[in-house]
Amino acid sequence: MVTTTVPSAPQRLGRSDRSLHLLSATSGAADVVAFLKLNMVFTSAMTGNLALLGIAAGQGHLLSATHSLTALLGFITGVAIAAVWKERAFGLRRILGLEIVFLALYALCWLRWGFPPGGIPLYALILFSAIGMGMQSVAARLIDIAGVPSVVFTSTLTSIVLVCIQNLRRHQPLPFALHQQIAALLAYLGGAVLFAFLLMVMPALAVTLPAVLVTLALWIRWHPAADTAA
Repeated sequence: MVTTTVPSAPQRLGRSDRSLHLLSATSGAADVVAFLKLNMVFTSAMTGNLALLGIAAGQGHLLSATHSLTALLGFITGVAIAAVWKERAFGLRRILGLEIVFLALYALCWLRWGFPPGGIPLYALILFSAIGMGMQSVAARLIDIAGVPSVVFTSTLTSIVLVCIQNLRRHQPLPFALHQQIAALLAYLGGAVLFAFLLMVMPALAVTLPAVLVTLALWIRWHPAADTAA
């Protein structure tokens, strides 16, 4: 009796991956806009933001330090808010929904004040963007795609290089999780490139589109019609 082995279907990026890509692009957008237009802070990448805070404090630039500190406190606030909801029913939906609210407030502040040089409007823009990114960092953990956090990619890049080198040395195929990580990393980079361009040609779109991207990520994640036949 001859037994045949049915080859397994090739793994493909699913709608959870596509949702994470949109969130990653949103993070790239948040960092680019904040760094270029909100007095050189990061509202998504807290490692870079902490470095900027240390530089400002160490050089005695106390005003600049308060901008980075606002981003840090906003990010922590976003994580804390999301932590309240993540264990509850429909927690991920609620977290993404609240993120959309804060990104919408961020866009409304810009429509009211533009990119202010200082004062309360500047702090409000930094705060709302950072709260949204803090919530998104928790949402990415709940989506849980190949350990990709969506808001900072240093550890992801380390993992990509390590896995590539190890598998090439062992003459093994690259795992599907590596493709997922690379796709998310490219989504972050793509968001950064796109929004740097939009800041030059259409700044209104650069500040309003992040809320749209997260809304689309939420829709793709749960709407059955968003899933293609696979």
